[in-house]
Amino acid sequence: MAMRYKWRLYADANIDQPIVSALRSADFDVLYVPEESRLQRQQDDRFHFDQSRRLKRYLLTKDEDFWWDTVYPLHESPGVILIAGSATEPVGSSLLRLLRKLLRDYNPISDPLFLQGTKIRVSEEGIAIRLVDHDTQQKVTDFWAWRELY
Repeated sequence: MAMRYKWRLYADANIDQPIVSALRSADFDVLYVPEESRLQRQQDDRFHFDQSRRLKRYLLTKDEDFWWDTVYPLHESPGVILIAGSATEPVGSSLLRLLRKLLRDYNPISDPLFLQGTKIRVSEEGIAIRLVDHDTQQKVTDFWAWRELY
């Protein structure tokens, strides 16, 4: 029997508890900053960006600053999943579908997909994924409307 890959997320303090609960119910491994006393004292975004990379967890956040490569370079990204604005409802019902699509479309082998060096922005309009193309070494951004995921 093949092992299932379990997504490991680092949800910062601006992620709503219902999203964390929904992800945990879907068998995601979520470290939630407000539940960790040693982490919740840290207010610095750079700390959480670096900590998620050290812990090999994808950073789940609502902080738009993480989308900007000049502040948080793409090549240093631990894998960022940004929930933009008030996109809570589509995320709650569709994040698992999104991650499965990433596994299928961006990972041709059966090993776990590593999002290091990748940023994903989930909004009411859809999903943008930014990464460095392995062939051209250029930054590319793909976008899917929500209807394309169903």
